[in-house]
Amino acid sequence: MGVMLVSMGALGCYLAGTVGQGLRNSGREVSRSLVLLITALGLVFHVIALYISIHTDHGINLGVFTMGSLTAMMVTMMVLLSSLKKPSESLLVMILPVSMLAIVLALLAPVEHIVWNPASSMVTHVLLSVMAYGILMVAAFQAILLSYQEHQLRTHRHTIKTLPPLQTMERLLFEFLWLGVVLLTLSLGSGFLFLEDMFAQKLVHKTVLSITAWCLFAALLIGHWRFGWRGQTAVRWTLAGFLFLILAYFGSRLVLECIVSGQSCF
Repeated sequence: MGVMLVSMGALGCYLAGTVGQGLRNSGREVSRSLVLLITALGLVFHVIALYISIHTDHGINLGVFTMGSLTAMMVTMMVLLSSLKKPSESLLVMILPVSMLAIVLALLAPVEHIVWNPASSMVTHVLLSVMAYGILMVAAFQAILLSYQEHQLRTHRHTIKTLPPLQTMERLLFEFLWLGVVLLTLSLGSGFLFLEDMFAQKLVHKTVLSITAWCLFAALLIGHWRFGWRGQTAVRWTLAGFLFLILAYFGSRLVLECIVSGQSCF
């Protein structure tokens, strides 16, 4: 089964899931189970497409857009799993379009970073990083929804009908943040433990930006625990931390692979 075919299957299912959840958010009678089932089918196609893209005849492809697609897949999977027990499916209207964009970029962009027979320590570091970025991306989207919900309450408008109470939304945000910070801590720790020099010239900007993001997230969690930070304060700190994290990973990878190496990204 070709990567193009399964990618198109993922795009079709994700588009249907986005439309279905969008209708649910607007108050239409659309089955929640159907939306989650279609999204889960798209996730299966996405996993197969990634497996084909990553495992090449020349080695393991760790290109920036392939890793971006992997991160988007992890985010989609985490939201689906979370939706089984928590009311987090409203996030799909923001996450699925990002996953669709990641799939398209992975298909169209020729940039590849091939590693032959990578060490298990490197694989561990990459997986921890992807999971950390994924969870914290979910937290960032949750923060955006929380901010929008607060705005709705202030203006007495309710355009998204399926959002849970504000207290539940805040609790979900901090649950995602705690898990994301734990994974980011493990990711940074594995980098210092397994990689030769985290402050080498080609890694120093990524390391510094990642540590800055970790400090922002940790400060927010401490502030929430010690001083009761919440609401727009939590939203601003979450988005600031996530911005540094995006710059740390995708910004540095784009610079290294598309500018320094002289490759064409598109």
